[in-house]
Amino acid sequence: MQRVKGIASSLQFNVNRVFRPVFGTAKPIIDIVGGRGRGGSYFGTDYFLMLMLSEQHFRGCFLRQAFNDIRDSLFRDFKDRLEEHELPLSHFHINESEMRIRHVPTGNTIISKGFVTSSNRTAKLKSLAGITHVLIEEANEISEEQFDQLLLSLRTVKTDRIQALRIFNPPSKKHWIWRDYNLTESDVKGYYTYIPKTDSPVEMIFSTYQNNTKNLNAEYISHLERMQSRPEQYNTIVRGLISEGNIGRIYTHFKPCSVEEFNAIDSRTVYAIDFGYSEDPTALVAIKWKDNRLFVHELIYQPGLDDLAIAKRFIDFGVTYKDLIIADYGNGGDVRIHNLRSGGSGAWSNIPGYPDLRKGFSVYYAEKGAGSIAGGINLVKSYEVYMTEASRNGWNEVQEYCWAVGRDKDILDVPVDKYNHIMDSIRYFTTYRAAHGI
Repeated sequence: MQRVKGIASSLQFNVNRVFRPVFGTAKPIIDIVGGRGRGGSYFGTDYFLMLMLSEQHFRGCFLRQAFNDIRDSLFRDFKDRLEEHELPLSHFHINESEMRIRHVPTGNTIISKGFVTSSNRTAKLKSLAGITHVLIEEANEISEEQFDQLLLSLRTVKTDRIQALRIFNPPSKKHWIWRDYNLTESDVKGYYTYIPKTDSPVEMIFSTYQNNTKNLNAEYISHLERMQSRPEQYNTIVRGLISEGNIGRIYTHFKPCSVEEFNAIDSRTVYAIDFGYSEDPTALVAIKWKDNRLFVHELIYQPGLDDLAIAKRFIDFGVTYKDLIIADYGNGGDVRIHNLRSGGSGAWSNIPGYPDLRKGFSVYYAEKGAGSIAGGINLVKSYEVYMTEASRNGWNEVQEYCWAVGRDKDILDVPVDKYNHIMDSIRYFTTYRAAHGI
């Protein structure tokens, strides 16, 4: 039981004992992590309400990757906490459109921010300079760069303690969020437990539904326990262990090879590209094949490249107009393909250092249509796939590219549209080869 200073003595907060280290830690980052049903979001919003009512100066911020996702999660949950504690709404000014809350008696406030805007552009976080506490839900969805930029934005002299609370279910072993942790093999092969390094800035609060049974109904508990029949989901979703890859990983058969081994393959080289824009990276791979074996080497993985920049990179890699390049023509890709084929419609004829740009490139449309994604994934699975050890982003995608998970936690046959740029490029090659017999 936690009593709030300066508020009527009848107002008390029943804090699950597993979360109590949050009140005493001096660590600036607090990870609320573990299995489903642990009550992490409930505690996070209750903790923010407690601080809003008790602290002399509290400036909180709800954060998620996308701003609009906050409305049906942290913002709604916080309003539920107000009702549960039967607090008079006249004491709170709530701006629904901006998802801001101000406690009128103290002036303490909570704002809401997304790391990206509705147009999928990076949001500016300069307005967080006065924030004392941030609560990030689904923290595994944000990038390492986004989180580091957030920490640089948090600065104020009005409090001795700035806290960043991250709520997340454990992502796979290679996710950046584990940079401050030591990982240890668990009692289940292929799964890991985790604990912060001794010199890390992280306080970890680990829990599962078993630490929260008094707040869960019997049917929900039974549902979680029935998942033992699906070990891949049970070990990650329920037990909160780390897997070698995400739940429902699509590809588990890729094998490493060296760049030297790739270069030594006596085979034609074909290139496949997935165009990126301001946020998503352009991904280019070189592919060789021998019988039923594919050999893949990552060449480009970079956002913000325009057509001329891509064309120059082709030349830098030794790609000529005689080489086959397979590309996605959707979402404006057809225009980009035309530019690359035509040498910028003649505009690239006098680019210093790149005289061959005027010849253009042999870029052909990838095979698309109903069922092409699932069919292409099956084709990739039909090969032995070797990818160079130097293909860092490619290996990250192999770990993270996964099937979507439904509301009942069943794995669906639709891939999540993330971590798929190099994976898509490989798929373009397999479907093109199957259709054209190269």
